[in-house]
Amino acid sequence: MGAAMREGEGTNAARARGTEARPNLTRRRFMGLMGAAGGIAAGGGGLAAFLEACSQGATSTTSGSPQPMTMAVFQEPDTLDPAASGLITVGTISRCVFDSLVWSLPKGGSTAFSPGLATSWEVSPDATSYTFHLRQGVKFHDGTTFDANAVKSTFDHIVDPNTKSKGAASALGPYKETQVVDSHTAKVVFESPNAAFMNEVAGFSITSPAALQKYGADFAKNPVGTGPFRFKEYVVGQHVTVERNPDYSWGPAPIRSGPALLSEITFRILSDAGARFNALQTGEVHFAPNLNPQDVASVKSSSQYRFYQVASTGMPWNIMINAQRPPTDDINVRRALLYATDQQAIIKTLYFGLHTAADQVFTPITPGYDSSLKGRYTHDAAKAGQLLDQAGWTKGSNGMRQKGGQPLKLTFINISGFGFDDISQLLQSQYRDAGIQVDISDQSFPAVGDAYNRGDHNLADFFYYDVDPYFVRAIFGADQIAHGFNWEHYANPQLDALVDRANATSDAAARTRLYQQANSIIEDAAVIIPIYNSDGLFVGSSKLKGVQFTVNATPLFHGASM
Repeated sequence: MGAAMREGEGTNAARARGTEARPNLTRRRFMGLMGAAGGIAAGGGGLAAFLEACSQGATSTTSGSPQPMTMAVFQEPDTLDPAASGLITVGTISRCVFDSLVWSLPKGGSTAFSPGLATSWEVSPDATSYTFHLRQGVKFHDGTTFDANAVKSTFDHIVDPNTKSKGAASALGPYKETQVVDSHTAKVVFESPNAAFMNEVAGFSITSPAALQKYGADFAKNPVGTGPFRFKEYVVGQHVTVERNPDYSWGPAPIRSGPALLSEITFRILSDAGARFNALQTGEVHFAPNLNPQDVASVKSSSQYRFYQVASTGMPWNIMINAQRPPTDDINVRRALLYATDQQAIIKTLYFGLHTAADQVFTPITPGYDSSLKGRYTHDAAKAGQLLDQAGWTKGSNGMRQKGGQPLKLTFINISGFGFDDISQLLQSQYRDAGIQVDISDQSFPAVGDAYNRGDHNLADFFYYDVDPYFVRAIFGADQIAHGFNWEHYANPQLDALVDRANATSDAAARTRLYQQANSIIEDAAVIIPIYNSDGLFVGSSKLKGVQFTVNATPLFHGASM
């Protein structure tokens, strides 16, 4: 989907995404994603590829009858309509209740698309239309038949202003219409080239048109799809429960085509990471995300539990550097900051070594990642000092740098409670060792978004999940300065044109090469400081088998068993 966020391990974190031809990801939209609880993630349309990670395989079986399972979740659902929500909890539930047209699976380092509710598809050469030939014999949970009208209804519902989509509309991009060619052929048409859609389509949840019409706004409390589980109940503040769909026979083979092996799943709402860990230890829950790093470390090697570390696509946790505000308008100062950053110390100190150091704008499994760029800005205090000397910032007797009697001082505006509080303080210490004074202030939304857009900062913190590399358009587009997510205040027409060209290129290999070029431009500009790659961390009971994951770390329970 278009914007997505997840709580960090023991802290609040966020994801955001946008895939419109000209993304308009305003602070207002971002605030809608952030929600009152803080921590948000992909719901209706952000699952572009599937990763069979840390699983027992798609053919997992159980020796007895299907058993129930309980998963701890950290958020109260805002709605159970995947077109409207941006919460990761709703995204996880939606993967049980709904199916998508296509599944996108990693294969040998490339992407392999597998049939979902569509058995085959064609993409126009200019990436402005996608024709899907639909599976027959599929029934929604309300007994109605899945057909091309359901595809049209789903996408029209996403862009309907009354839906108030918190991300799916962005992921859908410059949508024009869905044409019902016949009952089992749907043609999705865009106003402009939208090559990102082939990745994004794997996450859009196809909904029952009859249920949308029957329930209206109350569809948010009565979700109806075609998935391996049917919605059973939602008790506010306590849990959401889904039950096995015995008629399910159209799941993708790499996951599981037949009925689920669990009788039901209860998603128990536990906002506190400590409470989730305690419930896991007592056996009240069997699977839990986003635990405190020290708790994960304490059970990581225990035979009673299974630790899942799942890589995710998108942009790593990073610090954005304002390229227009002095003194970081000097590229030598920006590059010095990258060399002065000791990522390994941050990961070891704060996360018990659970994460891997990031080295560019894309995580390693995101198309556009370039291994040749790895290690360009490894921690090198001497190199940082040389660059600052070249920029005219010399060390005084107190070890701090100055130029013309003015201290080298940076303003770091930290998003309070966003997962960077401790990171910002460690960076402050590391930069002090390089002779750089860093003044940290903490702000919350909406004030922090306004401050970033005004450019009040030298340093800002953020991370951004997406299944398609086109998200760089929302983060670095010149037209996103002052009102979007370009908090680096970096304007490069060459980069904008390159990214737009990539999104108009339907050939996957050619797109990847173009995004690697964009990656190199961003790396050379030194406008972000990558900290660590975004992984999903989960702990489950050793009794739970067959859990699989999407490429943005959402668990799938099609083949899971107890």
